[in-house]
Amino acid sequence: MEIIKYVTRSLVENVYIVIENEKCFIVDPGYDFKGIQGILKERKLKPEFIILTHGHGDHIGSVKELKEYYNIPVYAHIEEKELLNSPQLNLSNQMYGDISLEADYYVKDGDIINFENNELKIIHTPGHTQGGMCILMGQHIFTGDTIFAGSVGRTDLPTSNFEKLNESLNKLMLLDDDLIIHPGHNSDSTIGRERISNPFIS
Repeated sequence: MEIIKYVTRSLVENVYIVIENEKCFIVDPGYDFKGIQGILKERKLKPEFIILTHGHGDHIGSVKELKEYYNIPVYAHIEEKELLNSPQLNLSNQMYGDISLEADYYVKDGDIINFENNELKIIHTPGHTQGGMCILMGQHIFTGDTIFAGSVGRTDLPTSNFEKLNESLNKLMLLDDDLIIHPGHNSDSTIGRERISNPFIS
């Protein structure tokens, strides 16, 4: 398995392309369709699906183009449905234009998505948004804007909730210290590193 991190040029958001046997899935494709497509074409990859940690505009900017071009489904948490549908709630109306999305598959906490020989476990982590989720795959976890290296997601946005974010952080801290965190912005980290150094972890 290989994980490519691509940082969008405009909003500096991390897109992840997870590769196994020339197939891949895409996590949070932000506003940079040509950049993402360029990697897929250069590596001759076949995307299987898109999966969203949450529905904010900077994480969904290329979803429609990728979905239509490659004819692939989109996964999101069931609690994110309203936000995905609303350019006001997902904040895309403050970015590069209104985006309203409908996922093909809505998942919930504990669900498993299969990809080649890998299992993707859904962990519902509300707080930054009510339908925010993390995606656990082996020793890797894609955390979106729930937790970053040394920080956490904002809780002053539509559907955000500070208390729920704290509960979600406590949930993540039950995981293995060696688990590699792939966040929605900035650099990678580990659960263990955040446990001892993140000022938002109590």
